[in-house]
Amino acid sequence: MKIDDLGHPGQLVDPETGLVSRRIFTDPEIHRLELTRVFARSWLFVGHDSELPKAGDYLRRVMGDDPVILARGQDGALRVFLNACPHRGALLCRADAGNAMGYVCPYHGWSFDNTGQLTAMADAPEAYKGRVDLATFNLVQARVGVHAGLIFATFDPQAPSLDEYLGDARWYIDMLFARTPGGAQALGAPIRWVAQKNWKYGAVNFAADGPHALKTHGPITRKIAGGMPLEVLRDLAIEGPAVRAGNGHGCIFVDLPPGMPPWVGFHPDMVALYQKTLTPGQLQLKSKLFNKVMTIFPNLSWVHFPITFRPDQPPVNFFNVRVWQPTGPDRTEIWNWFFADREAPDEYKQASLQAGIRTFTAAGTFDQDDAEAWAAIDAGSRGTIGRERMSSFQMILASQDERIADFPGPGEAYRSTYSEMSEFGLLLRWRELMAG
Repeated sequence: MKIDDLGHPGQLVDPETGLVSRRIFTDPEIHRLELTRVFARSWLFVGHDSELPKAGDYLRRVMGDDPVILARGQDGALRVFLNACPHRGALLCRADAGNAMGYVCPYHGWSFDNTGQLTAMADAPEAYKGRVDLATFNLVQARVGVHAGLIFATFDPQAPSLDEYLGDARWYIDMLFARTPGGAQALGAPIRWVAQKNWKYGAVNFAADGPHALKTHGPITRKIAGGMPLEVLRDLAIEGPAVRAGNGHGCIFVDLPPGMPPWVGFHPDMVALYQKTLTPGQLQLKSKLFNKVMTIFPNLSWVHFPITFRPDQPPVNFFNVRVWQPTGPDRTEIWNWFFADREAPDEYKQASLQAGIRTFTAAGTFDQDDAEAWAAIDAGSRGTIGRERMSSFQMILASQDERIADFPGPGEAYRSTYSEMSEFGLLLRWRELMAG
């Protein structure tokens, strides 16, 4: 399949007009091609180092459409293996998580230690009479990189280093994952569910889309903001910056509503650690932070903001991290974690987790809103006429000259979360990779 058979990238995602063909969200051939050109060539999030505290720990994860094993070997090193026996391809690891010295193929009994080395076969090595290089039967390994506890992997030997790939996004990652000396901690295993939508809807939405928050989530948004009028919240969203951090990474910030003190939702003990750990620019944004949403290209996203469901309890920040797994052109498996600062008190972690579960899970208020909206987009874009229409990101035409000159963070900051600049930046990177 050639990209020209699907339409030139300039027609699928047009950087000059801000128009995007809806076929990129619905076409099965495009989906199959992007697994090779986008996912197989990108650094993909596979887990967090707090999920593998001991030697021998392993997790079953997915990269694109490939099953993988994320493991901490007996030597303490993190590795990612293709979850397939090199002999005939049988799935090696079938448990979601555990601790093991190695892995055994259920078909012929070939065995591998947790550093990926072949240790046993169905017959003695001598049976091959020296005519086969048995080293070629070690587990297939991906390149692994770690930043702020986030573990990424890629099977592409030509991909840049993880530091180069993340680029300016590292500054924004550190604001949440490395804001204390101990860093962040995953609050349990990921929650997983399947949504009827293309993976890009979620990635673009978190890259991020400002206007939908008040329309799609209006009532719950007002509740977490203390009942403030939607007009006030709309002004805050319009004035919040949207940031292109390079390589398709993007985020938005929304400041606290008027009258709210700084550091709302944060535990007081943690604020002192933030002030010791973060840069002045990061502190400037974080102290007045109401909402931060971000996507690391292609499919890692997170959202962070304070919420309370009872008037007699102060707000608490929840921190939701998720991966949009591309299981089909119209299906996405969402892997959903919650995080907190490692040094935070246990009761705060529990309150943060409960707030997150009530809002950003399959049964959460925000995710139900989004799921309905994304399913509606899918339904309206899949028909014979609908899939030939264009989706509009044309607000970029009115926003691309509205850079914020004195923004404290790196990258390109634009005046408004309504600008569509950061979310369209993700699609521009998608276009670049899909071009070959």
